[in-house]
Amino acid sequence: MKKKLIAMLLTLAMALSLLAGCGNIGVVENPNQGGNAGNNAPVDSNKSYMTVATWDGGIGSKWLEDAAALFEEMHKDTSFEEGKKGIEIEVIASRSFDGSAMAYTPLAHDVYFVEAVDYYAMYYNDQLADITDVLTEPLTGYGEDKTILEKIDPSLQAALNMDDRYYAVPFYESFYSFAYDLDLWNEKSFYISASGGWTDAEGDLAAGPDGQTGTDDDGLPATYDDFGKLITRIKDAGVIPFICAGNAQDYMANLLYEYWANYEGLEQMMLNYEFEGTATDLINVDANGNITKLPETEITFDNGYELQQQAGRYYTLKFVKDVLLSSEDNFKVYDTHINTQKVFVKGGITNDTTVAMIVEGSWWENEAKASLEELVAGGYERHNYAVMPMPHATADKVGQKQTWLAMSESYGLIPAKCDCMEAAKEFMRYLHTDERLSAFTGETNMTRPLSYELLDRDAAVISTYAKSTIALKENSNVIYPVSSIPEVLDNDPLFGAFCWAWLSNVNGLEYKSPWIYFLENANGTPEDYFAGQKALFESRWSSIV
Repeated sequence: MKKKLIAMLLTLAMALSLLAGCGNIGVVENPNQGGNAGNNAPVDSNKSYMTVATWDGGIGSKWLEDAAALFEEMHKDTSFEEGKKGIEIEVIASRSFDGSAMAYTPLAHDVYFVEAVDYYAMYYNDQLADITDVLTEPLTGYGEDKTILEKIDPSLQAALNMDDRYYAVPFYESFYSFAYDLDLWNEKSFYISASGGWTDAEGDLAAGPDGQTGTDDDGLPATYDDFGKLITRIKDAGVIPFICAGNAQDYMANLLYEYWANYEGLEQMMLNYEFEGTATDLINVDANGNITKLPETEITFDNGYELQQQAGRYYTLKFVKDVLLSSEDNFKVYDTHINTQKVFVKGGITNDTTVAMIVEGSWWENEAKASLEELVAGGYERHNYAVMPMPHATADKVGQKQTWLAMSESYGLIPAKCDCMEAAKEFMRYLHTDERLSAFTGETNMTRPLSYELLDRDAAVISTYAKSTIALKENSNVIYPVSSIPEVLDNDPLFGAFCWAWLSNVNGLEYKSPWIYFLENANGTPEDYFAGQKALFESRWSSIV
């Protein structure tokens, strides 16, 4: 099992002298962990000194810097260590903070908020401080009766639970989607009318994916077929239907992962993380696309590979082949995600490349802040954006509650060897008060997988896109695709990233993304890819059970 492998590596990891704590002057930090530890001394040596590290990506660090300044003022007379009064916090944001490498590298800071974290590896490597007290004691010191644990989504509570102890708190959540331009939709009449034609936002709109009129998804495609017609309508208006980034091909694979989950719904999709329950929509598909529904099947991990035949996978593959890639002019690929965002937000405003949709994660608008600010500084009015609700594969699915996957594997944590543990834990408590959680959303336009009310102060400043993300959460089933099953944790080649979703062997070649497969194989079929998924996992299953 994975913990056995980790135990073997532990001796080597510990030999690297895991050093963390308040102002450890002289620490030589692993390059993978970035920052300036060892070079920064506290301004006031009479105060405790703490460093907080975060990934400097789409979320940025202002939300942390604001919280740190308030915490310093709040605790200016607090003694966190003998002989000192007050606290000085330095927030260090760097793109070199790679969560995927943290399980095997020294941690030189006192608090971390990073993404792509292997929580279980770090736990078994004894790198994480036990913060059970932080999560389970009511936040009475901040005027709240609830505990942080009570705020965390129940499924993530279970994932974090290690023998009734907790070693991290979930950070941000992200949904992959087509983000669309609301202003362009209205200007070009891209909404579907009740009569089957096209109209603007004030027209008589057809019911969207929820099957009801008078709701937020009115006029948006209810089925894959509707989405295909929308693409044609967009192209007829001289607009590029959607764009994506060449350096972020995983965005598309994760977007398709969302579409598979939406087909399955909450109960059936959870089988892929729990491997316990009854599979009700397994299918066989022959080379001609003829579908045979299979009998209901009781799933355990012993026969878990059977889930590779869930119908949602096949219908998503057909969506890629028959809709998204039905024509070469349906989309355009740009080099980097930053340039792709820039083209999207400036399209039709300061350049001639007008774009209807972008494939992105929930953080994209915050990441594109510089481009949006350039528009305003240039005297232009920025557009409004929203998450495109997922259309359904077939008409009979219209009205089914949307199911989204929140994918990030991001956590807040305190290293086990933090020398200023009291201050670090108190800061962690403060960051998870309702006021600070609301401030996070107000600053980043993103949500966290905790229960909290958005304060009027923050609701007034968030973007239209952020509001659509919040509405998505309120009106959908949200799944956090985390499994604590040892066999899953031990087999990254089969379960890591989106392997379980899309790994397939087609004609002797392995692919992890149907998007890439169909781009590279013009004659490739959904049937071949679907069959290759089941065959690959069935052939390797005996080696992991």
